Amino acid sequence: MATRLLSPYIPEYRSPALHVALLVMLAVALGGGGLAYALNNLIVQLSALLIIAFHKDRAWQFFREAPLALRILVVLSVALPLVQIVPLPASLWHNMPGRDLVRQSFELAEIPAYSWFPLSVDTMRSVVAFCGTLAPAAIIVIGSTLERDELTQLGWALTVAALAAFLLGVVQLATAGNSGLIYDGRADGDVLYATFANRNSAGMFFVLAVIVQTALPIPRQPIAQMLRLGAFAILAVAVILTQSRSSMVLLLVAGAFAGARLLAMRWPGLKLGWLAGAGTLIAALLAVLAVTQSDGRMRASLDRFSDISTDRPAMWEDGLYAAGRYWPAGTGMGTFDEVFQIDESLEHISPRRAGRAHNDYIELGIEAGIYGLVLLAAWFVWIGWAALQSLPGEWRWMRAGAAIGLACIAAQSLLDYPLRNQTLLCVAALLVAILASRQGRPR
Repeated sequence: MATRLLSPYIPEYRSPALHVALLVMLAVALGGGGLAYALNNLIVQLSALLIIAFHKDRAWQFFREAPLALRILVVLSVALPLVQIVPLPASLWHNMPGRDLVRQSFELAEIPAYSWFPLSVDTMRSVVAFCGTLAPAAIIVIGSTLERDELTQLGWALTVAALAAFLLGVVQLATAGNSGLIYDGRADGDVLYATFANRNSAGMFFVLAVIVQTALPIPRQPIAQMLRLGAFAILAVAVILTQSRSSMVLLLVAGAFAGARLLAMRWPGLKLGWLAGAGTLIAALLAVLAVTQSDGRMRASLDRFSDISTDRPAMWEDGLYAAGRYWPAGTGMGTFDEVFQIDESLEHISPRRAGRAHNDYIELGIEAGIYGLVLLAAWFVWIGWAALQSLPGEWRWMRAGAAIGLACIAAQSLLDYPLRNQTLLCVAALLVAILASRQGRPR
């Protein structure tokens, strides 16, 4: 029985769909720790290179047939950190904004003034940033050549990985954080971290899993429908147990999407405006129910909204000043932590090191300057264009889910840094591949 139910979702062992699915699942297992866990990220990145090498015909197909705008965006995104480590003539480098302190340090080290230096103030950090683009680029390049039924298989693979991560989180909660934690550092015993090093990344991952689970085609078998509903409920509970406030707010967006989909199943003739409004109402009712009926761990998660004090505005203020210092060239991808300390105000200094700007737009402005922000705007335009392409049948929900998931990432980026995480980069790449899916008929 189980084999018959799952057979449509299991790809052939040599297929690119299976290999991309395995890459996504490997990223979920190993890529949630951030920059501090370079070996884990390296395993994911080397796996991506192997998949590209094994399916080089698909890579060539992408560069022949994919939308031109997407090809350009992928190439420019991967090339950004590489361009920043190319040595520049001394006359050009010395005229770059914000290099005064670097020049002084070179003079103290008696480095000749005519030497060539790259735009990046820390070459190795930018090399690491480039390596971080390999896995998402592989998922986009190979994934966008897949048929729609194969992309559906990738959606199910993400769901399975999310459920497995939740089970690990259950162990963490059951032992008050004494077992099951993959990463060292600050860890609260009542927070579900799953395979991540911090609650916000874990919460964002489960929000995206909820959205993808909602967007997948509805199975015909009643047993499969019940399993699907159970998976949705588990993943939604996982978001709340991470105690990530931004993720809990974005869960309402996922709930609105799920409500709209349920209404469309019941009344297929409803127009988009009615679906959106009804879905939002359902999400609001679920939020009220959660607030009034929750207790225990759920209540602890919701109580975090009673304390909204944060030092983020102070970091944003200093981050904007730092971005202005190096504008418009930037300091090089991955170098925020190297330069932010220079411009951190004395009144904002605390025992904890910032590490990140907690606003990825400001951090991108510091590291990539005008080039990075223009590139980001181009990605937004392409995502909006791809999401608005009219498609018949069930696939329109997959497209809508991918666009909503990417919008949730963009929203959390105002308060955090989801795409500085290898796992979330790979999930975002999967959503881009879904948006870029070919117009051909599913097999």
